[in-house]
Amino acid sequence: MTVDVVTAGGCTVDIVYAADGAMLGPQLGGNAIYAAAGARVWGLRAGVVAFRGTGLPEGWAEVLAALDIDASGLIPVDVPASITEFFYDAEGERTQRVWAPAYDGEAVPYLPADTGEPIRRLRLSAQHVPDGYLRAHGAHLAPMHGEAQRALAAAFAHLGVLTLDPYPHVMAETSDDELAMLLAPVAVFLPSREEVRARFPDRTLEEALDRLSSLARLATVIKQGRQGALIHDRALGRRHVVPSVPVIAKDPTGAGDAFCGGVLAGLIADREVLQAVACGAVSASFAVEDFGLGGLRRASAPERDRRLRWVLERAQ
Repeated sequence: MTVDVVTAGGCTVDIVYAADGAMLGPQLGGNAIYAAAGARVWGLRAGVVAFRGTGLPEGWAEVLAALDIDASGLIPVDVPASITEFFYDAEGERTQRVWAPAYDGEAVPYLPADTGEPIRRLRLSAQHVPDGYLRAHGAHLAPMHGEAQRALAAAFAHLGVLTLDPYPHVMAETSDDELAMLLAPVAVFLPSREEVRARFPDRTLEEALDRLSSLARLATVIKQGRQGALIHDRALGRRHVVPSVPVIAKDPTGAGDAFCGGVLAGLIADREVLQAVACGAVSASFAVEDFGLGGLRRASAPERDRRLRWVLERAQ
């Protein structure tokens, strides 16, 4: 199989509860799937590396085919796919609910490394990567267990263009040296605001960005949802702010992952950091316009390019 980029992480079942009371699902989701769809907005064919548990929604293969996402790296396992419920309030803030018997209904500040779901106990490694994927132009490592991210970062390091988004527990629980080792082969580090706060609860985002700015080779980008993204471009030694595209948001699920796929696509196209992050903002804007993957499936090149011009005109 031939793919332009690889996205690795999760393939899940999502159920979404919108602020207006609407509910959609079960539907195909997962950070690796949304990142692949975000790259596809820019005309790239993605291959996905993830465990494919049982019980995925009917028609999942057709959804991936419609997005031209290669499924050769979806590893079938005889355990249920992870099911996540997302609850959104009127401000777009999200609460996740997962099956976690060890916590007995307890609310925790971030998803722990092991929730008790059998599929979350599995660890991706280099042996799960199809040989053809190792000839891609770049890869994105979506949130997953730190051990798996380290293994896949080593497997894809030779590609040169590698992006990474951590789980909050990785940010909260790894040492400075461990985080530096994880990010050594990474071109652009893409944590969310929530992930950054898990590590730096008492610092502003700007202060946290300064602390993280030397770890990835090209840039560190803090995703802020509807507030856009905060960038430190290491080569230029300066910060940028990229706005989010003003669209009517129906479902923010997966937008941050689609953002990462868009950034990867921009880097593959040899765009400068600011332009690549603008590509991410455009991919995210399509993700939020509909429930599930619908908005990303309908993204058109003319509208994509119009939105990119809008973002670049307003980036600082």
